[in-house]
Amino acid sequence: MSALTDHASDPPSGRAVTANLAVVYVVFGSTYLAIRIMVETIPPLLGAGLRFFVAGALLYGWCAVHRGGMPRLDRRDLAGTAVVGLLVIGGGLGLLTLGEHSVPSGLAALLAAAVPAWVVLLRAAHRETIGWLTWCGVICGLGGVAMLSLLGHASGDAAVWGVVFLLVAAFCEAVGSYYAPRLSVAEDPILGSAVQMLVAGPVLFVVGLAVGERPDFGAWSGRSVAALLYLIGPGSILAYVSFVWLISRTRTSIATTYTYVNPAVALFLGWLVLDESITVGIVVGAAVIIVGVMGVLVGERRTEARTREGSDIAPGTKANADWA
Repeated sequence: MSALTDHASDPPSGRAVTANLAVVYVVFGSTYLAIRIMVETIPPLLGAGLRFFVAGALLYGWCAVHRGGMPRLDRRDLAGTAVVGLLVIGGGLGLLTLGEHSVPSGLAALLAAAVPAWVVLLRAAHRETIGWLTWCGVICGLGGVAMLSLLGHASGDAAVWGVVFLLVAAFCEAVGSYYAPRLSVAEDPILGSAVQMLVAGPVLFVVGLAVGERPDFGAWSGRSVAALLYLIGPGSILAYVSFVWLISRTRTSIATTYTYVNPAVALFLGWLVLDESITVGIVVGAAVIIVGVMGVLVGERRTEARTREGSDIAPGTKANADWA
């Protein structure tokens, strides 16, 4: 996990950013299928709560062993980390799991692609500089997922309330991702991820019980349990730590580009696991998504370079920063 534990004050290397993006692109993309399988027999909120509580406990235990003692946060860092966890995990991933109870995984991944658009709008609302190439990348990425939806036949039938849950989930994740670098949070991304999960997991479990979900373990299929174990391991411990690293070390617009790639990954896994067909529309839509991602990445790099040049030219003046 060395790539994930670089000190926050050190500028991230291109290799570390690429490695962590690859993790969230591929592993997060696979979680849509895993969630869909998990909720076949496991209540969604109880399953999500159990997923994150166990993953958080394992991560916290790893931190304790690595540090030689129980790690603690001061009140300010604990409060900020808890808020991010409730927004991104509780509101974002919790509502995503609830939505997939009635929405196919491909459509869920498509709706999640709204996260970067929400982030850009939040940045614009805060009067941050948005490069034209970033805007083009966002539009291109959304155009790609729309193409997948229209031509890829990924959506299927979905309950209206499930779609609403997924849209609200995307907004909650965008808000949490946007404000995470602006709050006082745990500096260590592994410890921060553990605390976020330990806060959000029990909340999701309690809410599940409150709305009538019951932990009938005997009714859980082996297939759903296997999906839950995958979500606890690679889907949470690995992928979420990489995501937390990205939102604490790079612009949110870069970290959330995974939502553009996830639909292509989810559709590919649907073909591989469920024998779903891949059409020309899917291939074209995936290509457009990749172009959109590259536009956001290059646009943000250029804006960052201009910000640094402006700081060098006029020291002591406040640069029109584009950090997210």
